Amino acid sequence: MNYEQAIDYIEQTDTPRQRYGLEKLKQALHLMGDPQEKVPYVHIAGTNGKGSTASMLSSVLNHAGLRCGLYTSPHLQRYNERFQIAGEPISDEQLIQSVQRVQQVCEQLGGTPIVFEVLTLMAFELFARLDCQIAVLEVGIGGRLDSTNVIRTPEAAVITSIGLDHTKELGDTLEKIAGEKGGIIKTGGTVIVDGSNTAVMPVFEKICRERDALLVTSAPEQIRNVVLSPAGEVFDYKDLKELHLSLTGVYQMNNAAVAIETLRVLEQKGYRIGKAALRKGLSEVYWPGRFEQLHKQPTFLVDGSHNPDGIRALLESLRSYFPDKKIRFLLGILSTKDVSTMLQLIEPLAEEIGVIMPPSEKAMDNERMAQQISRECAVRTTAFDSIEEGVRSMIENAEKEDVICATGSLYSIE
Repeated sequence: MNYEQAIDYIEQTDTPRQRYGLEKLKQALHLMGDPQEKVPYVHIAGTNGKGSTASMLSSVLNHAGLRCGLYTSPHLQRYNERFQIAGEPISDEQLIQSVQRVQQVCEQLGGTPIVFEVLTLMAFELFARLDCQIAVLEVGIGGRLDSTNVIRTPEAAVITSIGLDHTKELGDTLEKIAGEKGGIIKTGGTVIVDGSNTAVMPVFEKICRERDALLVTSAPEQIRNVVLSPAGEVFDYKDLKELHLSLTGVYQMNNAAVAIETLRVLEQKGYRIGKAALRKGLSEVYWPGRFEQLHKQPTFLVDGSHNPDGIRALLESLRSYFPDKKIRFLLGILSTKDVSTMLQLIEPLAEEIGVIMPPSEKAMDNERMAQQISRECAVRTTAFDSIEEGVRSMIENAEKEDVICATGSLYSIE
């Protein structure tokens, strides 16, 4: 099997797929020697901030000298990015070997599982085979029924910001969504919840009572003395002074507070981390596509916000970093998203909107979206035939002092 054949197996667009579900995934893992039992985990769910928080934790744990695995989604360019060992994406050969093992087991069980289930089986296989001392798992969708939830009680369960997204699968209220996310809380475990989730904290408190789990919350109100810059933020959190965070976007400090509380829980469980590794890990963490600047004069930013709460956080950052400026947006949104609400939020800050189609079968047609924007927003709008054309045109037609922000979907940031 070569790399292309491995990717073909993962995607298998011409093959009927069947969702295995948690029980059949456990059967597959048992046939593989139960690799999920051989590595301790930090398990992360949430609507927004999962990937950023996971990358911060991985960065700090690696700087603490622990061989940390990291499983996230989606990738921006290659599947290898979804699996990191000690801060580096896996090699092509490691990916091929993992695909071969998963394919062998799935052929024994019959049927081809969906893509995310294949990838999750690969993650457990890789982390065990490559001797990870701890691994950070990002939930795909929800939590209770997510493929990653085959693990037993993790060292820490983490729940980041909760908002309305994937309502068809998870429910149409914050409480229902929180209940699904809270499905990663295991009996006798410890869960760290973003303290800004005040509206749904009773949901998590109830689950913790029922499962005899310890609830720890971050304290966003104790983020103080914030200094923003294009290179990241400097801030205080509780007793920690002048923390440097390399990720930009004001919402990242909330994610950092959640990561810090999680690291403190891990230290209480015997992991040797220390303040030096914490500071180094936060200052050097890299997580592409989140309020990331790719061009100067004009400023061109990319941000993967893809739901109303993500857009609200993005707009807060834009207003903080670029006060009194109108923004030129380049939007590509999936048809499954709450497009109208996202447009309502963006309109007051928008000087212009360019429309592109993310490379996804769920992408909203650019012409149809441009027509919707014209109906719902009093903003000049242009539909572009490709992402490349949209980026080039927006930059070429902007003044040096302008700010352009490409957002709406992580799929566009390739």
